[in-house]
Amino acid sequence: MGLRWEDVDFDRGRITIRRAITKGHTVTPKSGRARVVAMSPGLGSDLLDLLAQRRRECLARKWAEVPSWVFCSEAGTALDERNVTRSWDRLRRRAQKHGVRPLRLHAARHTFASLALAAGRSIRWVAEQLGHANPELTLRVYAHVIPVDDQDLAFVDFSGGPGRPYTAPASATVPPNENAPGTTARRRSGFLERETGFEPATLSLGS
Repeated sequence: MGLRWEDVDFDRGRITIRRAITKGHTVTPKSGRARVVAMSPGLGSDLLDLLAQRRRECLARKWAEVPSWVFCSEAGTALDERNVTRSWDRLRRRAQKHGVRPLRLHAARHTFASLALAAGRSIRWVAEQLGHANPELTLRVYAHVIPVDDQDLAFVDFSGGPGRPYTAPASATVPPNENAPGTTARRRSGFLERETGFEPATLSLGS
């Protein structure tokens, strides 16, 4: 209800939520700060059609300019939330006669969040779109709609392909060192430590 045309960016496909209208007063939006939400191509097309309609109304009613409010009254002023509520209630009653479950207008917000999470969008992205200050709140409310596939365990497969992962040779024989023939494994590890600075592996952890 507090959306102005200056808040709609058709070029970048996004809308900035800067204000809300509550009981006739302009207040800060949810979470007390502005946020940017994505605008789908379909929504962008509808808003462009609405803007064209507003321009025709402006000419017909001889207004000096197009009303700044995206959703305005017949006089071009901000909407009264009580009128919006009464209009929605009439729509609910008509829908209920056709067997449609009556829902609050706020349910559209839950539908958007549920569809976004089911489509694989991240909790953080959905939280930003809804204006939740903490993604934990989004997770608590919508955890039941996040898709979970117990059969997909590809993220734990480190073999790089079918078959058994590569393992070390079974033989315990240590190949001779061409640079230091006749030396033991412990002495060779000492050379490695001095040459490379690596700490040699512990050969025994016996008590």
